[in-house]
Amino acid sequence: MSIRSLAKNLPADPDNKGCVLGWAVLKDALEPWHLVDVYASKAIAGAEAARLNNGYIVEYGSHRLGTDEFIGGLTPPK
Repeated sequence: MSIRSLAKNLPADPDNKGCVLGWAVLKDALEPWHLVDVYASKAIAGAEAARLNNGYIVEYGSHRLGTDEFIGGLTPPK
């Protein structure tokens, strides 16, 4: 059972219209690229990545809702 992200409730990314900011769970491999979902907290994203295991990581960034677009490497809020 996966953890629901509620990505539609995440804060809007002021620099990318139509995107939200949050913690993504993704497989950071060239092939195949796989974005699981984006979560409100690092702890929740970490729990989902641990559940999936097998090379999934957590990264903070900007996600375009309804797509698999994700720009990582952003500085998370304090």
